[in-house]
Amino acid sequence: MFDIVSQGFKDAALKLKGQTRLTGENISPALDTVRRSLLDADVDFGVVKNFLESVREKALGSVVQTKAKVADLKVSAGDHFIKLCHDELLQLLGGEQVQIIRNPKGPTVVLLVGLQGAGKTTHAAKLARLLKESQSMRPLLVAADVYRPAAREQLKVLGERIGVPVFTLDTNDAVEIARKGLEHARQEWLDLVIIDTAGRLAIDETLMSEIENIKVAVAPQNVLLVIDAMIGQDAVRTASAFDTRVNLTGVILTKLDGDTRGGAALSIKKVTGKSILFTGVGEALDRLEEFRPDGMATRILGMGDVVGLMQDFSKAIDEEQAARSASRMMEGQFNFDDFLGMLQGIQKMGPLKDIISKTPLAGQLNQQDLEKVDDREMVRVAAMVHSMTRNERNNPDLLLPKTPEGRSRLQRIARGSGRTEKDVKDLVERFMQMKQMMSLFSGGLGGGLLGKIPGMGGLNQLANMAKMMRGGGLGGLGGLPGMGGIPGMGGFPGAAGGRMGGLSTQDLAEINRQRKKKKEEKKARAKNRR
Repeated sequence: MFDIVSQGFKDAALKLKGQTRLTGENISPALDTVRRSLLDADVDFGVVKNFLESVREKALGSVVQTKAKVADLKVSAGDHFIKLCHDELLQLLGGEQVQIIRNPKGPTVVLLVGLQGAGKTTHAAKLARLLKESQSMRPLLVAADVYRPAAREQLKVLGERIGVPVFTLDTNDAVEIARKGLEHARQEWLDLVIIDTAGRLAIDETLMSEIENIKVAVAPQNVLLVIDAMIGQDAVRTASAFDTRVNLTGVILTKLDGDTRGGAALSIKKVTGKSILFTGVGEALDRLEEFRPDGMATRILGMGDVVGLMQDFSKAIDEEQAARSASRMMEGQFNFDDFLGMLQGIQKMGPLKDIISKTPLAGQLNQQDLEKVDDREMVRVAAMVHSMTRNERNNPDLLLPKTPEGRSRLQRIARGSGRTEKDVKDLVERFMQMKQMMSLFSGGLGGGLLGKIPGMGGLNQLANMAKMMRGGGLGGLGGLPGMGGIPGMGGFPGAAGGRMGGLSTQDLAEINRQRKKKKEEKKARAKNRR
């Protein structure tokens, strides 16, 4: 998403490379680049004009502090320009994150409105699921779309999938269905009512009158417009038309993952005054996110969204299982079952491309790099692990091709997973490299001079982790077969220039030396106890 705008900001920053101060002469080409990318992304012309004027005014009205007070870090004019753009983007996207309005005296009512084809029914279920899990609310879905064939049946099916009750009546009176639905929620002590209404191909009087009547009948705290991000400025015009008649409280922007322009997201708040509350980023029922303006601003600028990434991580990962795996990792007992659990957790977080876009690594990649990311590679790796016996998963050393038995095992796993023997061998080698690195965290480099200083052992471990992350991408995923060509995700073995996943041969020699030293110290302690 936002590929066009993101590339524009990257190109603008490059135009300021090497500059130590912002002037009218050097900022103009950068702003022209941003202007073209915003207009190409179908952002409202007035919004673009105000955005650029504000950035120019603040850039030329301030002095760039090119030298930070901490560690003699230098801040370039380009860095300052990006910071100004970030602040303006944040305001453009709404500033603070907005939540739904809760009703303190009864069920919170959310009325979903929008044109036909925007995805209201699906997003009613997505919203119910999200609020049920993130805010522990007890939702009721009300099927009040009485015109579209099978709309009510579709909502019932979706409700069953997410474990949420669905209310409807055998009548074509949408107002009556909405009113009775709210009464049913009160009787069942449900605290959230989401009403799915009918849509039209275009805004007409019949549609608006029905929505107005439903609104009068149920007095919703939230009137959310569900709108397709891919229709660009038409989304803004549609939002304005609905707001005039029913006074929207917010927007759910769908199909944002398929919109490389982002004009609607960047224009709606400024033009209509209505905030985006949620964004649909995929077809699955768990692919609805709370809209965080700050996270979106940093993603647009190629700086990732670490907060959003950690939220995804917390939802997808079993905390107890993760704690057990981390403990085993630190003790050097990490096995292929732990590794498979790691893969499955990452897969639950969504497409790998989306995960990468939320990391700071995203700013170093262009669209061609991201297109090379193949989620199917995760499936292929999982297939190889599933083809291993329980004993092999628990004892990866059995798979080292040093003996005829080890080579025979590799051949069997390759046949069982439909991969080549080299694929399996590479996976085992990379896994062993990762395990070797992890074993250092229990003592290794952390037990050196820094580790003897109270409180510093953890910092040294973080430094080791950072070193591994530079070469291994996402937590050791780097170098999985077929993923070595992606910058920042190259595998340990076979990398060019004698480096393996960002580690030089000297690094690896030091790792082995420390590992050997650790074993010797362990033997010495055991001998002394005797």
